[in-house]
Parts: sequence; C-alpha cells; structure tokens
Amino acid sequence: MDYEAFYGLEREPFGDIPDPEFFYSGPEHIRAFYKLIHVARKGRGLGVLIGDVGTGKTTIARRILRELENSDGFEAGLLVLTHDEFDEISFLVRLSSLLGIEPSGSKTSILSSITAKLAENYQNGKRTVLMIDEANNLKNPEIMEEIRGLLNLELSSGRFVSFILSGMPSLLESMKQNASLYQRINTVVKLKPLSPASTREYIRHRIKTAGGNEEIFTETAYDLIYRFSQGRPRLINVICDNALLEGALMKKKPIDASVIETVVEELGLREG
Repeated sequence: MDYEAFYGLEREPFGDIPDPEFFYSGPEHIRAFYKLIHVARKGRGLGVLIGDVGTGKTTIARRILRELENSDGFEAGLLVLTHDEFDEISFLVRLSSLLGIEPSGSKTSILSSITAKLAENYQNGKRTVLMIDEANNLKNPEIMEEIRGLLNLELSSGRFVSFILSGMPSLLESMKQNASLYQRINTVVKLKPLSPASTREYIRHRIKTAGGNEEIFTETAYDLIYRFSQGRPRLINVICDNALLEGALMKKKPIDASVIETVVEELGLREG
C-alpha cells in the first residue's frame, strides 16, 4: 500500500538515504552546520564532527557539501569510507577523483597532481574543501600522515585545502596517534541526539517538507517515538516510516500511540 496518498504526502518523508533537502535546522544540528561551515569558509584547516550511530552526521555532511557546491569560490567533495582497508595509495586515488584528476603512476606522481590542483584552485581564488564521512575507518596511520601533509600546503595568505572529517567518537582517539595532525584540529563538534522537543519538530519538519500536514502524529505518538528512538534521527526515521505504513493499513488518522506500540514491537525495540 502507498501510504503517501493516504496521508496526503507528495513523497516519502522518512527515507533511509540521507537527503540534504530534509535537513532539520534544530539547535543540535544547526550548531554543527555553522561551526563546520566556518572551517570551510575561513580556510581553518581541519574540522571534526563526531557522534554515535544514527545521530545525523552524514546528513549534516551532505548539507555542508550542498552549501559549498552552491557557493562561488569553492571546490568541494565528499568521500565516504565504507571500510577500513584503505592504504594511502587508494586514499590518494579517491581524493584525485574528487578533484577531477585522472590518477596515474606512482604515489609521488599522484600526490604531485593533487598538490598542483590544490595550488591551481588557490591561485584562482577557490577554496578547496575535502570532506570524509565514516572517517573512523581511517585506521591506516600513513593516511593520517597524508592528510597532515596536505594541510601543510599553505602560503602566508592562506591554506590550500581544508578537511572536514566526520565519524564515531573513536575517530578522535585514532587522530591522537598522529600528534602533529591532532594539533591541526581547529574545531571539534560533538553531535548529540535530539531532545524530546527537537524530535517532535524534526518529524514535523520532514512531513512538511514532503508536502504533508504536520499533525499526522498525535502528541502521545511523539512521546513514544522519542522514548524508543532516544532522539537518534536514523531510528526516528525507521519508526516513523513503519508507523505511516502501519497507520495506512489500519486506516488510522492521526497516528496515535497504539500504532507506535505496534511498530516498535515488530521492530524489536520494546524495552525489557
């Protein structure tokens, strides 16, 4: 069954792929956004975003990327590390691709091409911002050293490149293994789960963005969603998506606590 039609939605509001179109500018996320955008715009070198699973790190990273792509004077790219088996060559090849460089030859050759591209951007008045999501997978110390080396590319008038790394809290511990890199961190943002009030507004925002009536859920439903998600956006999305389908199957408007109870039971989220 298509729940969008039943609830008057133009599209699904709680998809499982991070979409900057649905970025929620509540107090927890907007603070992270502005602090990291500051790193990018001012060429501060290195910003770090950390948070537990499902707290919205990837959504914020993609929103920052969109902001920079839509701004004059920036070249920005986002690299998502899906595993921790990268060596420094693989890493530099991926960075080359982000910068539109055809990687070839030895590590020295690839690094020279990256350096030349960064210098060219700088001379043309462009700030280069390279973002790495799931950066807790950067386990190879040689990759950390390559990032440190690229951050050293600068003139008295400014730095050639800034990095924004996002990942689990373990990321900071990994970075401490390279003291020189760790000392180059300009900003650390620790992303916390949403509060009960922000959880409610987050849900309403996504429904409104999807073209729907913000009051699809009752107040008691909001309370239960927060209780079982603990304010983690990814889990909020899972509960709400399932609740919309369950509610449509039950022909229920608005979605109340009984629907949420059914959903969390099926998802195995019930306490105890």
